[in-house]
Amino acid sequence: MSKSCSFPKTALSRSVMLASVVVSGTLIAPNLASAQSGPAALEEVVVTATKRSTSVQDVPIAITVMTSETLENAGVNDILALERVAPSFNINTSDSATGGVQLRVRGVGTTGNNIGFESSVGVFVDGFYRPRPGGVLGDLVDIERIELLRGPQGTLFGRNTSAGALVIHTKRPDLERFGYFGNLTTGNYDLGAGQVGVNMPLIEDTLALKVTGSIRKRDGFIDGGFGGDNISRDRSSVRADMLWNAEEAGELRVTASYGEGDDKCCLTVWRNDSQFLLDNVLPYVDPELGLGENAGVPPDLVGRDALDDSKAVDDFYRNPSRGWGITVEYNVETPLGDLTYLGGYNEGFADSERADYTQNAIYSVGDTPAARALNPERDYKSMNGTETEAYSHEIRLNGLAFNDRLDWMVGAYYGYEELDQKYTLQFEEEMQIGWSIGAFGQPTWNELNFVSGGVDAVSDFGSPHASQESETWSIFTHNVFSVTDKLDVTLGLRYVEEEKDGSMQEQVDGQHNACFASFENLENSIPFYSVTPGLSLGRLGAAIATNCWVFTAPFYDPDDPDDFFVPYATNPATAWLVDFMPRPFDEKFEDEELTYTVNGTYHLNDNTNVYASFTHGFKSGGFNLDVSSGAGGDDPRFDSETVDAFEVGLKTDFWENRARVNMAIFYQDFEDFQVLEYDGTRFQTFNVPKTESQGVEVESTVQFTESFGMNLGITYTDAEHPSDCLTFNPNASDFSSQILPLCGAPLTNSSEWVGVLSANYYQPVFDGNWAFFAYGSARYESERRTSTQPTEPPNVAGLTTEAEVRAAVDAAVPLPGDIQDSNTKVDLRFGLTMLEHKVSIEVWGNNVFDERTKSGTFNIPLRGVTGERARGQFVQEPRTYGLTLRKDF
Repeated sequence: MSKSCSFPKTALSRSVMLASVVVSGTLIAPNLASAQSGPAALEEVVVTATKRSTSVQDVPIAITVMTSETLENAGVNDILALERVAPSFNINTSDSATGGVQLRVRGVGTTGNNIGFESSVGVFVDGFYRPRPGGVLGDLVDIERIELLRGPQGTLFGRNTSAGALVIHTKRPDLERFGYFGNLTTGNYDLGAGQVGVNMPLIEDTLALKVTGSIRKRDGFIDGGFGGDNISRDRSSVRADMLWNAEEAGELRVTASYGEGDDKCCLTVWRNDSQFLLDNVLPYVDPELGLGENAGVPPDLVGRDALDDSKAVDDFYRNPSRGWGITVEYNVETPLGDLTYLGGYNEGFADSERADYTQNAIYSVGDTPAARALNPERDYKSMNGTETEAYSHEIRLNGLAFNDRLDWMVGAYYGYEELDQKYTLQFEEEMQIGWSIGAFGQPTWNELNFVSGGVDAVSDFGSPHASQESETWSIFTHNVFSVTDKLDVTLGLRYVEEEKDGSMQEQVDGQHNACFASFENLENSIPFYSVTPGLSLGRLGAAIATNCWVFTAPFYDPDDPDDFFVPYATNPATAWLVDFMPRPFDEKFEDEELTYTVNGTYHLNDNTNVYASFTHGFKSGGFNLDVSSGAGGDDPRFDSETVDAFEVGLKTDFWENRARVNMAIFYQDFEDFQVLEYDGTRFQTFNVPKTESQGVEVESTVQFTESFGMNLGITYTDAEHPSDCLTFNPNASDFSSQILPLCGAPLTNSSEWVGVLSANYYQPVFDGNWAFFAYGSARYESERRTSTQPTEPPNVAGLTTEAEVRAAVDAAVPLPGDIQDSNTKVDLRFGLTMLEHKVSIEVWGNNVFDERTKSGTFNIPLRGVTGERARGQFVQEPRTYGLTLRKDF
């Protein structure tokens, strides 16, 4: 079905206005450009964004390139810091340092922490796709460059690149020269870090081996409520890289790597407690219950002061992880063309161990001290953790034809991934009284214990086991045809098939005493809730759903006639209560798609190119692998996401090649945009029918002298779910009250304006034996949303007209703390280098003015009521500073 699209006038006018400022200075480039580069000319940057080595100025794609020098100057030691130098890029973590990594390009990315959800921004290391971005969170060691490809890249890079691709290239072994490097860093929060590497030519010009390693330890910058610290770093890695030049037989590169971590992450800072509880419940809680001030949430650990002082209410949160991998790259010239083979295998393990968000003993997840203290006989270690296994093969053939006017490429790809996630969630001593107060507003009555007939929930636990096997294969072609000496046309096609098998079950029989008792006590509780003023059957259902919280509840299997819940599921009076229970599933997901790109590039002169492109991209659907996904008989699958992207751009060098400006104007139209939401009790996935991202990007570099240069990057992005993203007709088949609040809302963590300004200075001193260098940067971002949903769910039950639904959506209560205000963060670095010995010492500071910001907000589980919930926030790094010593040979 054909589709038409256009920029909204406001977005287009802003884009054109910004573009005109740049164009006015760049279209005169032919008059300023010189055939000979000046003494301060910019260096040519070669990239492989088209799987071919090409100057970045000749590639008709919007690319941000970060060289090793750029990364070193900016103090970028892992991918979490990349947004400091790339204005169109955003990255953050939520409740897991490894599993909760969220990457965004042009405002588009994947939200939430769910292993069934794959990133919209593909991550590639030396050409190999890394399915889980958290697997590359270690130190960036011995990096040659990083390429951020903006916009869908599925034609060449394959699956899950509907928003872009982050391509990391490490330095290859040197076949000729022995060398080594090392650096040591110390800083605040007891930071200690080091990197080392050695390159050894084993057979000159033929065989070389490079070995690198890193270690980073740092205390957390969040103070826990019981004296601990959190959001720390404890990571190490080692990598061996062998390169063999077999001359006419080709070139072989083999790498092997291992990394592990034991971070404490990620405690949250409470943005606010529930005002309803503060006013009506907490003042009346009996102190003899021993729940502490404000029922486990001291007021001095809540609010703006808590954010400024980096204080959390609870304490324990840990993310142990490890992983290893091996890759093979083979390149050889054949009579048909240049042949490349890429093969890789990796395994990983990660776990998340944490307490609840209060100072009470409500629940804990994983192999925690609290869980082991209650039940030392349980083997929590074997029942927790996420294991991944993945391997892939890619083969490409590239050559020239028609007197070198056609640069053609064909290839094939196969990938396999297996996921296996297990965890335990256990209730502790104060669960029933704590949530009777926090979720049900009962300061003196233990309502949950009453509903269970006096049976305590302590030590009740669930042990879900989710698994997924996925296979993907594709064939592709990418061809560049020089129509004339000035006009190139590119056509790329990729056919993709995806197949996934997903399942959910209990790994062991859990303990569910309070849950089972809540059903067995229905003969008493139903009459009581039916006649008692202020109570209702709906409230009874909520209480049962809490004693049977979906993360600890027993599974209901409708196909098992002996299942405990069968009598209740077959009784019309109680069947609705069984819908709260998780259900096992074993399902299959299959999809296929033809992705493609068409691009036209015109060379205005030797220094200036303009291009226009259209790309159709694809991101596979799959399974919500949260235990709640099958509750009530819901389908755990979500649909694939597609995108149609339009882009026009200009790339130019001028002023004797001392200045460079690259610009892109883009419009991206997504269908069935994938969203993961945590509503305070469960994780849910859904597809938004319409989502758009549009704007303009400008990246510029000027080398004023051999000693002084500046960079300026500006991105304007209007990324939103449009106001007509879904029908408001409650009688329509695709009506969804869950999606309605998103219509008209900006995408999560998408700022309209982001600007990065940096300057670097390098000057020999002390008779040329030393060199002084300085670097400074400032990153500005306008305000952005930080929650998945902007409001509480609208009350649309029983509504029959579109007007009534729109009024209900407009009346929905905004979620407190959703907006992160605009802010500017400044980084500085100064140093001296002893040129003869290649030793440097650097003093640095990041976020030197200590801007306190957040990357996400969410509803604290079961604390407060609709419209007046407690809210938590994931915070970003405060000011850090330190000293680095480097040595190169």
